[in-house]
Amino acid sequence: MKSSTLYLITCAVSLGGLLFGFDSGVISGCEEAIQLEFGLSPFWHGLVVAGALIGTVFGALAAGRMCDRFGRKPTLVWMGVLFFISAAGCALTPGGGAGPHILGWMRFVGGIAIGGVSVAVPMYIAEIAPPEKRGRLVLVNQFCIVLGIVVSYVSNYCVALWLHASSEVVWRTMLGAECLPVLLYLAAVARIPESPYQEKVEASAPLFTRRNLRPIVLCFTVAFFSQLSGVNAVNYYAPRIFGMIFGEGSELVSLAGTIGVGVVNLVFTVAAFFLIDRFGRKPLLVSGCAAMAAMHGLVAWQISLGEACTPWLAMLGVYGFIAAVAFSASAVIWVFISEIFPPDVRAKGQSFGGTVHWVMCMLVSWLFPVAVARTGTYAFAFFAAMMLLEMVWALVFMPETKGRSIIT
Repeated sequence: MKSSTLYLITCAVSLGGLLFGFDSGVISGCEEAIQLEFGLSPFWHGLVVAGALIGTVFGALAAGRMCDRFGRKPTLVWMGVLFFISAAGCALTPGGGAGPHILGWMRFVGGIAIGGVSVAVPMYIAEIAPPEKRGRLVLVNQFCIVLGIVVSYVSNYCVALWLHASSEVVWRTMLGAECLPVLLYLAAVARIPESPYQEKVEASAPLFTRRNLRPIVLCFTVAFFSQLSGVNAVNYYAPRIFGMIFGEGSELVSLAGTIGVGVVNLVFTVAAFFLIDRFGRKPLLVSGCAAMAAMHGLVAWQISLGEACTPWLAMLGVYGFIAAVAFSASAVIWVFISEIFPPDVRAKGQSFGGTVHWVMCMLVSWLFPVAVARTGTYAFAFFAAMMLLEMVWALVFMPETKGRSIIT
């Protein structure tokens, strides 16, 4: 396959990652307005926000089986359809008592799509990529995820700034705006070929066997720790975190600061693109864990000072954390999981890793508002401790998979 064709196909498929990112990031500009409109307690508010994340678990579980039975391409198309249903449904959420329930279900449908593309897209790219380019090409998907988050932040800011309407109309418009990139994705993915591995593997091969024990344990561990970094707590609740830093009356400042989170994420994801095939997966993860722990500690310290907090220093901690997670954990997880399973169980292994990742993401995002309300800055201290633990795990147990063949 020509390099130009390879990159075009990769970019087309990775638009699924853009939707993944957009859907993940767009809720950050809406969550407080949703809580106010429906009068939700922190527990139920966290559940509505995590509605998409509950769906991701089911999407990740189903995607491996769908990819083996129906093919990678049809699975990607169906995920696009679910993205559209979710975005349109969120935009049309009614007021009153039924609103939170309908919104939660529509976010759940979108979550199924997120879980599905998180499994199918990196697996598809890994299967069409030559070994020496595989890390970079799979990272195109991660780049699009981050780009989608940035686009959602900018979209939220523009809607809040230019749409002179009630907050009820504003947050529904923010969520409904996703319909536009969904249509672009469906048009692009309709033109891609099927994965060359689709007809070479036995779908009936079992995953949970002694032969696959080591990759299963490695997959579980890297997916488990990826969310204990706190990355989606920051992505989903960035305006709230900046509100803790800047105080009352800083809504637009918080949204603008959230755009900065997306930009930093994007820049350091690009940096990972040039580093992951040169230095390998393990060095990036180890160094990133150390940096993430330090940045979480900085944020915890500053927010604990209350009015004596130095806002620019706290922002440095947030942005530093995002930079560290972008070039390490977020870059490594999907590449690493796509490389460690043999071909006959790759779809099931990718599905297993995606499921673990999304279960942890759901729990962290659901419980983060409760944890902050009850413990304040200890939530950030917990994330710091988890990153130190992951650094030790990576140093001792994680193998390097750079340049490894995934044919056998």
